[in-house]
Amino acid sequence: MAFEEATNSTAQRMMDQAGGAAEAARQTLRDGYGSVRQLAEEKGLNFDVRDFVRREPWIAMASAFAIGYVAAQIVRRIS
Repeated sequence: MAFEEATNSTAQRMMDQAGGAAEAARQTLRDGYGSVRQLAEEKGLNFDVRDFVRREPWIAMASAFAIGYVAAQIVRRIS
């Protein structure tokens, strides 16, 4: 019984840590997006993501993969 409780406690603690790391990554991405958007508006750039994805789907997918990879590495190093 004690082993089961310890295992459940450890699993719950790990899930809490993972949730915290995911929330931190989400907030970092949200802040970064806001900063990039603000900079683009200040420089007078008008970038429509939907239009870009329609015109250049392979570049959009490669970019999404690269961003996901970098985010995963950041989350991995944080936790």
